[in-house]
Amino acid sequence: MPDVAATVPQHPHRDGFVAGFGCALVVGLLLALIDGAAASSGPAGAGVVLTVLGLWAPAVLGFALYAGAIGAGLAGLGPRPFARLRDDAPLDANLAAAIASAAIMLVALAIALGPPMTMLVVKAKRNVAGAHLMKVIAVLAVIGLAAAALPAQRLLRRVTAALPVIGPLPRTATVGIIVGLAVLVWSRRVLYTAGFETQALPIGALALLVLLPVATIAVAALAYGPLAGLRGRIPLRGAAVAAGALAAVVLAALTFGGQPSAAVAASVSNKGVASRLIVQLGQQLIDRDHDGASAFFRGPDCDDRDPKIRPGATDEPGNGVDENCAFGDAPVVAADGPPHGPVAATLCPCPTATAAGPRKNVVVIMVDTLRADRFGVAGYRRDGKNLTPRMDGFLGQAAWFRHAYAQANNTPRSMPSFMTSRYPSLVKVDKMYSKYPRVDDANDMLFERLQAGGWNTIGIASHFYFRAERNFTQGFDEFDNEGALDIGPSNKDVAAPRIVPRVEARLAALGTQQGGKPFAMFVHLFEPHSSWIEHDGMPAITEKGSKAHAQRYDYEIAFVDGWVGKILDAIEREGLADDTVVVLMSDHGESFGDHSFAGESMFHGTNLYDEQLRVPFAFRVPGAAPRTVDGAVQLLDLAPTVAELVGAPPSPAWLGRSLAPAIRGEALAPRPAFAELLAYPGWDHDLKTVIAGDGGKKLIHVISQRRFELYDLAADPKEQTDLWGAAAARSAQDQMTALMANFVDVVLAK
Repeated sequence: MPDVAATVPQHPHRDGFVAGFGCALVVGLLLALIDGAAASSGPAGAGVVLTVLGLWAPAVLGFALYAGAIGAGLAGLGPRPFARLRDDAPLDANLAAAIASAAIMLVALAIALGPPMTMLVVKAKRNVAGAHLMKVIAVLAVIGLAAAALPAQRLLRRVTAALPVIGPLPRTATVGIIVGLAVLVWSRRVLYTAGFETQALPIGALALLVLLPVATIAVAALAYGPLAGLRGRIPLRGAAVAAGALAAVVLAALTFGGQPSAAVAASVSNKGVASRLIVQLGQQLIDRDHDGASAFFRGPDCDDRDPKIRPGATDEPGNGVDENCAFGDAPVVAADGPPHGPVAATLCPCPTATAAGPRKNVVVIMVDTLRADRFGVAGYRRDGKNLTPRMDGFLGQAAWFRHAYAQANNTPRSMPSFMTSRYPSLVKVDKMYSKYPRVDDANDMLFERLQAGGWNTIGIASHFYFRAERNFTQGFDEFDNEGALDIGPSNKDVAAPRIVPRVEARLAALGTQQGGKPFAMFVHLFEPHSSWIEHDGMPAITEKGSKAHAQRYDYEIAFVDGWVGKILDAIEREGLADDTVVVLMSDHGESFGDHSFAGESMFHGTNLYDEQLRVPFAFRVPGAAPRTVDGAVQLLDLAPTVAELVGAPPSPAWLGRSLAPAIRGEALAPRPAFAELLAYPGWDHDLKTVIAGDGGKKLIHVISQRRFELYDLAADPKEQTDLWGAAAARSAQDQMTALMANFVDVVLAK
């Protein structure tokens, strides 16, 4: 007879704990290696993998303890617990019901806490009391749902008892795997975690995280089922598991207690799968001075012990302390010195002269989300055809600024910026940390100046952004926003066909009033913004994935080009062309996988590369010869330029300069261009960029990751080769850093 004592573990609960802990540890190691491989590239590859292992370690160790406890409990079922469960149907059904009940309670917890978490996490970024309230609500919700777990388990037992046994797996293992996969599918849209707010978690990250328990169950089922004999022959299992746990603890201590290199941090933050989300969550939770910024994993806080030192703080000049974590202590600027410091003396609000002679009309045509590189005259073709014949014709009649930069890469930041001629962080709004901040009455906007100067100010659009609650339409005598839809439907709206006829009718009425009061009109056409609509008469979509989005975008541009042409025709038809300055512009560009940042790509509002910032900017001025102007200019130059061209008084609060001299054919002094990406709910990143005045070099400061990127736009217009740290680029790096330092510590401090 076989020796029964030899087949029964002498310490069943200890062995069960080791088995459960070891299975989870092995699965966690494999998943972390997959994540590390996705994040690693170049010379930092090995460091990236080790860092990702360290990021995973706390979660894996925590789950391994849980798995070990389950293993210890299952050890009471004998040396082959899964076989015991298959043979004991009531016990199997009870355990399966317990797993299903726990999963349902977790889903209910996520649903119950979703809205308050979203609201309170946003408040907690600037309000410590909000963070504490969020924790209290979470505890109360957990207690309430825990009390409901037992009744739910009793109800579910009837369901699990009716489930068939599949192969060697008991109902318990089958239910565990099904529950894990169901949570993966469900959580793609509705599972929110504190710190990620309303942004749906990426499916790849969720897959890895959910695979941790699912794969552990599968491995355990094999280890205690078909492979039980092999498991029993593995020597020193306890010592191996202990060594693995110790290695995980050491990696976690090194990763969470130190700082990675800039290259490692960039790889993990931008290309990691679950590790990227672990970093984001860590930066939400590890904020020792509770100032809303973290130093964890090269986070933006340069001193996590002092709440007065953080990005965005006021940097007191000359006190030896870098309060805003940017470029050292702010310099002291003499009262009689250049308004914005010695590095960039041309950065100043420059008063503009008013034009002599009769005051002109102005029509500003703003096409939303239009990249500068999509014009036929810029050399772009889709399927061998020019997308923009009407706008190309306009550029051939205008002063076209080929290197014009928006000051933000999304509408709610860019439009107030160019209307107030101020950088986004200097525009007065109700809440700076907001997706759609309300523009304050204290701003001095272009159309307010025109209105005060005697112009009849008119706005025509059809979009939710121009509703009264945004307060963007200051200074308009009339603003026709008929047909505006809510946020969601507006992204799929086709508004130009109802906007342009109203523009044509209004221009016809104005054409009969020539010689009277001048007018200023703002027209907003939304079509190139997502989601992209397939229009009748346009070619069929033949691409897939990101390329299909780009193809739809291109056909949206072709569609809106015809409607822009109708507006231009109406100006001519009504006899207004000889007295009207016409401006063609956009508020920002668009991205289609050109770059990736923080694991995201293909959409505006996520980074400051040229595809999201470089936009059309052209002025057709009666009597002025058409010309192409190189060198960097900014959209905040719109207000002072229009004021001078039409003869209106400028505002002393405007920071842009008039481009009228260049339109007249005079040389334009080089002046750098700047842009900002301000963090908002769902995209918690701060970035700033500077483009050299000649348009040759560009520096991006990724504040939220405490790193820089440097590009040579002349040699590398698509910004594919980061030169930061290269010996050959040291001089350019120093020059661009000095411009950025002056912008942050002096210009934005005004």
